Amino acid sequence: MTTNFVTLAGEAQKQALAALKQAQELSLEATEFAIGVGSRQPSEVLAELPNPVEVVEGAFAFAGQVLQQQKDYALRMTELMTEAATRTVRGAEETVGTK
Repeated sequence: MTTNFVTLAGEAQKQALAALKQAQELSLEATEFAIGVGSRQPSEVLAELPNPVEVVEGAFAFAGQVLQQQKDYALRMTELMTEAATRTVRGAEETVGTK
């Protein structure tokens, strides 16, 4: 399981860095146009940018996935803690009952 986690974390980091690099490149190109030194046409750069609806939809879809993952984790942890508490109570009852 550790290897899987390390692999997944590494892949997530690569993807995050690639997205950051792409966003930075687009920002640099937009700045170049703004100061008049760009080599591409503004329409080319703008065509690569997501529209506002896509940005909002993407952000909320990601947030929803994160929340669902956190909910699943919290529910499973609650199940484990409830089981641990139940076992502790049973053990205490058995100990008291044997004395």
